[in-house]
This record gives sequence, structure tokens and C-alpha cells, in this order.
Amino acid sequence: MESFDVNWAAAPEAVRRCLTLAYEALTAGGLAVGAVLTDAGGVVLAEGRNRAYDNGPGAGPLCGTPLAHAEMNALGVARTEWDLEALTLWSTQEPCSMCTAAAAFVGVGSVRFLAPDPWALASGNDGASGVTGEDPQSHWLVAANVMFLRSVAVASPETEESATLVRCRDLEPETARLHDSLPPGLPLEPRIEPWLAKLWPALHDATTARRRRVQS
Repeated sequence: MESFDVNWAAAPEAVRRCLTLAYEALTAGGLAVGAVLTDAGGVVLAEGRNRAYDNGPGAGPLCGTPLAHAEMNALGVARTEWDLEALTLWSTQEPCSMCTAAAAFVGVGSVRFLAPDPWALASGNDGASGVTGEDPQSHWLVAANVMFLRSVAVASPETEESATLVRCRDLEPETARLHDSLPPGLPLEPRIEPWLAKLWPALHDATTARRRRVQS
């Protein structure tokens, strides 16, 4: 098993930044989704995280609204004079129909994502982007969805488990089990790297088990 440090350093900047933004959203008590816009060389030019449940000032006009998806916030940083056709929109989760339509409307050249959206999977709304995601056997897929599941679990009433998590126990059992093994509540590490490094052996095992299930 290669170390977390080796894998993290090898990941494209867009992948690392999307995951970092998702972690920032998670630790802030929001929905754990991050997105970036990159140029043809992979350099991050704009970024955003989900802020639909944020209420703090200074996070942009969409903050606290149902439009404040990570992808929309990243697109909101782009400038009209940019050649958007040369850019790629990355997200930790498959973009919803709203974000996919927005990217197409403004002329973003391509869309890429790390993981299927657990909510979309659970509700039968997956595939809205019409785009194939990154490596379906990747550690980063599991990492993105563990953070997403934790964010919806923490937001659920104490007496009621998230319907998304319940459904994902059947659809993504390895990721759900990894989520269930985490300490209760939100992560305490201020940055994603030490959190992922601590989680890495279990994340590796979950990814390996998921790979075997998908390939069988």
C-alpha cells in the first residue's frame, strides 16, 4: 500500500483542491462538495464550495440560497472575458442538472468529477451531467463520498438517520461502512491532509473492497 503522502502528491492540483474545499465545507457544517475551474494546463483559476447552508457574511450573493452549489460558486468567480471553452469544471461530486446546465450555458469546455453524488444515487437522479467521472476505483472517490455522507449525517436530526446514508448502505456499502467507523460529529483536524492521512489505511481497505465488488 502506497502512503497517503505519495498518493496525495501524485493527484492533480484540481483533485486536491476540490477535496480540500469539500473538507472546508464539511468542517464548517455545510454540504461537503468542492469545485474548481482549471485551464488547459491544470492550473486552478477559480474555486468554490457548497454554501447553500451557510449564513455567514462575505461568502458571495448566493450564500445561504439553494443556488449556492460548489460548481455555481466556482463559475461565479469566472470573468466574462475568459475563454471558458478552454477551461474544465471539476467537482468532488457529479454536478446536478442545474450546475451542468450553467456550465454548458456559459460555455465551459469540459466537466469532470471525482465521485457519484450520494444523494443522486439514493434518489435515482444520478447521471444528470451526462459525463463520465474520473477513475471509478479511486481512493478519491471514496474520500469524497465519505465526506459527503458525514455532512448529510451531521445535518440530520439526532433521532432520524439521513435517507441518503440509509440508501447508500445498499448502493455503496464500503463507503458507508467507512463513514460509520468515523468518530461522531465533524472532523477536528483543521486541514484535510492530516485527516486523510489518519484515515488512509481504512480508506485504502474500503477502496480495495469496492473495487472487487464493482469488478465482480
